[in-house]
Amino acid sequence: MIKQFSLVFSLLLLIGGFLLVWDSPPESFMRSQVGQIEQTPSADSYMTSVVSRRFSADGTEQYILSSPKIDFFNENSKLQLSDPQLLARQGQEEVLTKINARTGILTDNGKTLYLVGNVVAVVDKPTGITELTAATVSYRPASHIASTAGRFKLRTPQVTLSGTGLKANLANEVFTIKSKVRAVHEPL
Repeated sequence: MIKQFSLVFSLLLLIGGFLLVWDSPPESFMRSQVGQIEQTPSADSYMTSVVSRRFSADGTEQYILSSPKIDFFNENSKLQLSDPQLLARQGQEEVLTKINARTGILTDNGKTLYLVGNVVAVVDKPTGITELTAATVSYRPASHIASTAGRFKLRTPQVTLSGTGLKANLANEVFTIKSKVRAVHEPL
């Protein structure tokens, strides 16, 4: 009798489990995917068609920064620029620095501009044009110092340089190259 009772109980339990699975929606058997997809942060505010001018303490214009769109992230006080263009004059000379990139991040209250994606910096002097290209560049407009840890290419009227890691004073044309230097000198 106990065998018959346990057989009937097992059979009822098996049929009950089958009916429970049969009537359940398929979503109840899938694992939830919470936390697997990261959301991109949304900007707290944004501006379009922006042109900004920065002046030094003595009133001279340091640079003009323009961008089709700027996003401000309040959480980390970051300005993210789309297609930034920077124009900077160096002193009273006729020296103009133009920098373009795909994106940029302005930090330190406008003292440092981190540029990412097809960065091109052109310094136009009466003695000739110097062009720096790199994937990423950090630029400090007040001192006209640009630096990159990655690969770069630098062209002056007489020299073409490439390497990895660069610190460049664009005002004085003093360049410090870290490694993998390759240079071609073309006399005038």
